[in-house]
Amino acid sequence: MLKRAAASLAGTLMIGLPALAQDLVVEQTVERAIVMEDEEGGLEMELLPADEVKPGEQLFYSVTYINDSEEPATDVVLTLPVPEDVSLLEDSAVAEYDEAFVDFSVDGGKTYISGARLVSDSATPAHLEIPEEITHMRWTFSQDIAPKDSGRIFFAAILK
Repeated sequence: MLKRAAASLAGTLMIGLPALAQDLVVEQTVERAIVMEDEEGGLEMELLPADEVKPGEQLFYSVTYINDSEEPATDVVLTLPVPEDVSLLEDSAVAEYDEAFVDFSVDGGKTYISGARLVSDSATPAHLEIPEEITHMRWTFSQDIAPKDSGRIFFAAILK
């Protein structure tokens, strides 16, 4: 069975220009997600190193950021290409503490669809109908990142 190294799945993180001039430090991690049933019949997720993964396995991508400066980081935008060999899991792109909102691109990052503008019926959260076609995600932070503050953005995907 085909196995791929996690390094080929990582993608490249791009920091928006206002944040680039500041001391925002980012680190991306890719882990293999194993979903299993717990003793009470609920689902539990365990994250393991993604040294090698097989098609059909779920991956968990996280980007940790820290403002390594004495000044607030303002107008922060983090853009993450979705690796070509994965399919984004629907509604999995989030930021800790709701500090940022996420936009999606299906054309290589040329244009973005606002997550706030995604429409669905009122019984389910808004979502894209074609998550496997998403090529990039862009998180725009709604507030400054204070000196020495940190957080995470993350998403889940399936290896094709």
